[in-house]
Amino acid sequence: MRPTFLILCAFFILFGCGSDETPAPVKEMPNYFPDAIGSRWIYRNSDGSQWTREVGGEANIEGKDYRIFRDTPPLAEGELDFLNSTYYRVTPNSVIYTVSEKVTDYVKTELPKAAQDEFAGLELTVVVEPFTPPELIFFQIPLVPNFQWNALNIKVNGNIILQNLVLLQIPFEAHISVKAEVVAEVPLETPAGNFEKTYQIEYQTEITHTLFSEDETIQGKQTLWFAPHVGIVKSEDEHSVTELIEYSFF
Repeated sequence: MRPTFLILCAFFILFGCGSDETPAPVKEMPNYFPDAIGSRWIYRNSDGSQWTREVGGEANIEGKDYRIFRDTPPLAEGELDFLNSTYYRVTPNSVIYTVSEKVTDYVKTELPKAAQDEFAGLELTVVVEPFTPPELIFFQIPLVPNFQWNALNIKVNGNIILQNLVLLQIPFEAHISVKAEVVAEVPLETPAGNFEKTYQIEYQTEITHTLFSEDETIQGKQTLWFAPHVGIVKSEDEHSVTELIEYSFF
């Protein structure tokens, strides 16, 4: 009987018999790219204006589940800014934006400008041929310095219609490519705090319009600083600098 009693006592002592202590809950580390609904980032632009980005919901596009970014106030559309997408998804090894709306809006806005000198005073309507919804590879997880990748490569075809007359139309092609590179791993100080490790990522965008059998190419560059488990903490292009000033996760 005594050996059994000793074994039972040892068992209860080992597993906390008579203890009033409750094990402390383990705090989970936020995702490498935080995407919980309700997560929020507040940014300040170089002109002093502020805006808030929040994960506001979910959507299913072409059979794929995406998170939805909601910006307050809404961001002004940038001519070459395909990185501020509304819809994104996080996979085990990458963060991906869908940019169908960005591509379509850009083509419909910019192509008439390229033809306005030839057809001044005429109504121009851009019709884009159906294309497979493109996805931009924002980055791969985890980030690695000096890594390069093709973030986006797509060709879009369509027609510019004059005066809404189908017989009066001009074909066009737009080739859009974005190349990305992790150029450095650096500490960074922002109004939101000091980050010991951020990854500086450069995105080179090149867009070529083919109209009237002539090519016109425009280029742009955007640099982002990304802190793992926090998100984008700074961005810079030829027009402005944006910094993170506050954030909260759920």
